[in-house]
Amino acid sequence: MPRRRIVLGSTGAVLIAAAGLAVATWQALMPLPATLVPPAASVRQVLAADGTPLNRSYRDRLNTTATLPLWRIPKRIRAAFVVSEDKHYWQHAGVDWRARLAALWGNLRAGHVERGASTIGEQVARILKPRPRTYWSHWTAGFDADRLLHRFGHAAVLEFYLNQVPYGARRRGIVQAAHYYFGREPSALNPAEQVALAVLVRSPRRYDPRRHPRALRRAVDQLAARMHAQGAVGAAGWNGIRRAPITPGRMSLPVRAGPFVVYANQRARALGMDEPVLHTTLDPDLQRFVQQVLRQRLQTLRTRGALNAAALVVDNASGAVLAWATAPAGNGLGLDPVVAPRQPGSTLKPFVYGLAMSRLGWQPDHVLRDTPLAEPVDKGVHRYRNYSGRHYGRVSLRYALANSLNIPAVRTAQAVGAPAIVDLLQRFGFSGLDKSADHYGPAIVLGDAAVTLFDLVQGYASLARHGEYLPLHVLKGAPPVTPHPVLSPQITSVLASILSDPDARSAEFGADSVLDLPYPTAIKTGTSSDYRDAWTVGFDNRYTVGVWVGRLKGGVTDQLTGSSGPAPVLRQIFARLRRHAPYAGLWHDPRLYHGPACEWIGPPSCIRRLEWRLPQRAFAAPTRPSIAIAQPVAGEVLALDPRIPRTRQRLPLRLDTDHATVRKVTWRIDGAIVARASGDTASWMMTPGRHRLEANVWLQGEHTPRPLPGIDFEVLAGKALPPESRATAPHTHRP
Repeated sequence: MPRRRIVLGSTGAVLIAAAGLAVATWQALMPLPATLVPPAASVRQVLAADGTPLNRSYRDRLNTTATLPLWRIPKRIRAAFVVSEDKHYWQHAGVDWRARLAALWGNLRAGHVERGASTIGEQVARILKPRPRTYWSHWTAGFDADRLLHRFGHAAVLEFYLNQVPYGARRRGIVQAAHYYFGREPSALNPAEQVALAVLVRSPRRYDPRRHPRALRRAVDQLAARMHAQGAVGAAGWNGIRRAPITPGRMSLPVRAGPFVVYANQRARALGMDEPVLHTTLDPDLQRFVQQVLRQRLQTLRTRGALNAAALVVDNASGAVLAWATAPAGNGLGLDPVVAPRQPGSTLKPFVYGLAMSRLGWQPDHVLRDTPLAEPVDKGVHRYRNYSGRHYGRVSLRYALANSLNIPAVRTAQAVGAPAIVDLLQRFGFSGLDKSADHYGPAIVLGDAAVTLFDLVQGYASLARHGEYLPLHVLKGAPPVTPHPVLSPQITSVLASILSDPDARSAEFGADSVLDLPYPTAIKTGTSSDYRDAWTVGFDNRYTVGVWVGRLKGGVTDQLTGSSGPAPVLRQIFARLRRHAPYAGLWHDPRLYHGPACEWIGPPSCIRRLEWRLPQRAFAAPTRPSIAIAQPVAGEVLALDPRIPRTRQRLPLRLDTDHATVRKVTWRIDGAIVARASGDTASWMMTPGRHRLEANVWLQGEHTPRPLPGIDFEVLAGKALPPESRATAPHTHRP
């Protein structure tokens, strides 16, 4: 009886223990996933137009992008993993009991865990549900492996394992490992390197091919021998593995486009696009070319103080961004020069002249004055200058725009008004113009506003699109946007004709300049004050290209201009575009007509020539000359120098005569005649006080005088002018 009780008690205890073990095991089992497809990555994969990856992230626990279906994984890699990790994989249902018992016995004898004997299924279970490496976790992982194999099958579990097996440096799966250790795709590895992928998972540090090449070589040869012994490879395959070298390498991204990836993600969030993979419009081959050209050019320009550069290439018809390059690729400032606001120099002039043609009915031969121009600033004077320092007198609109003359541009801006200019630029997509028109004033035409290369290229692409504004886009599948007209096709056609005319710009840019491309291309350059920013933007009928060179962190360059800095890059990009696509030319509006025009280049006479003209406009006959007081400037404050005798301190009085011939001038200050002159200049001995200057002018051929509007100015006695009141330096913008 006691023996029976012992047996029953022992049996009951075993049953209770078994039941407890079963319950504990059941509670420890992981919930099976519905699929072996990894969840969406926390960092979206961004792809170029042809599917080339533009970014990689190893932040997630599972590999979500660099994966291969089982049939595309080389057979040698599959065989090496099975022989190395689980030689009975295709025979058991998740747990290799023979290997487990052998490992358990060996570990008990050693007194510590020496062999794991984990099957591929058990490793997959731990990948899906990480557990500490204990006997208990090993026990439960076996049941999870059994359930996984029953639900998904051996092939699917092996595919998941080969795409998720962990390596060093947070790499997962054989694709990431092949990139990281050997710099190639798995299919491009030689036999020894393919087998090495199965060795490296055992200990990525111990077998690192860069640090421990001999240890890796020995382990690869040993595994190759086992593969041959188990029939996984034949004699020829075995010898091929032993003879093949193991060459470390490192694969970088095929295309460098970090700032573009950042912008693409920003746009996706703004548009509510939550896809795990973003398909973009970037052309990877063009991106590589532009990046290389930009980097080489920046290296050349470093001796002239240039530290940063950017280039943008877009397709005019669709508004798709094809290349978005920056140099250096990582500038360490966290700034992307494509979207960083900078001073645009003269690049806004075409928009202002287009506005004048639209609102004021100006033709390409409209006469503008390129004569000294100044305006009051506080109590000082702001004097405008052309880059060359020359004044050309009476010039046509075509001549003024082609040569990027500053003074005619300011006069044009004054004629149309700053509010109209700001409104036009905003309708062309210049989103950074968020201040009042009074803040910018007419000098906006010379770059007294901050714009981005992105907005500038967007605006020029709209000119190339016959005046229709269409926002640039970088994402395929983004909601379509309907373009809307801003300027007429006839006006933008005239602007393109002017900007592509080498003869028209030869006065300031010279003959055979870097801007003279082999095919007609509309090009505009710009340089900001103190040579901080240099720009070149150009377009034909198919593409628009913009290039910027400067210093993101501040400082000035060594007199780097749009034509001497970025223009050669634009030239190379257009040459590359035209090698791979037929030249599309510049669109010509058929409604323009070839009519007589006056070419004004300095002399008061009209040189008649044929000019493309806007329809339904009368011939622009010479107008009556416009005469005004040029010096002193209204509101100017001057100071007498106590060190110089009063009689030697005379104020020059000067007229802006618009090249008219002056017969006689009577100058009055405070109502009293102070000078009578036969030309357009005179002088007055200064006296302290507030004064009003007036003049009556007799022109050649006119019998009655013209009374000119008076101007007020002030002369201070015997003390220096306060610093904030002194005349400012001339306002000069490079072409």
